[in-house]
Amino acid sequence: MTRISQFKVDDDVLEKVFSLFFEVISKDKDEEEFQNIIHDLLSPAERIMIAKRVAIFYMLMKKLDYYNIAKSLKVSPSTIAKFNLVKENSRGIVNALKSTVRNEKIINFFEELILELRRPGKYGINWKDAWQEKIAHERKKEKGI
Repeated sequence: MTRISQFKVDDDVLEKVFSLFFEVISKDKDEEEFQNIIHDLLSPAERIMIAKRVAIFYMLMKKLDYYNIAKSLKVSPSTIAKFNLVKENSRGIVNALKSTVRNEKIINFFEELILELRRPGKYGINWKDAWQEKIAHERKKEKGI
């Protein structure tokens, strides 16, 4: 857990600091520039922690079970339960991830349609490749990432 000074910052100063932080992070940036800014601001442990938190929210929104989330991200079930409670009262992360989950559902629909057209047992299809594609799709659907 990160340590913060015991001396409280005034609310107006804190508001200005958050405004500055928003200005630095939210500008239209490409992924490389964003990565560079995050690399400069956060330690490796903080970057991993934040990425895992976003992934937990994402996987919870996809309604994956705790076991698969814990196994994939190497976090405890209690951590997942904590973020599930936070998700219920979320003011921002859920709305930000809704479009991503919605787009992924559309992509999964088309992937399943293609897999059905190229299913194992269909004439002219390489069965080995078709089974590997089907197994890979099922694994992706189960693990979430």
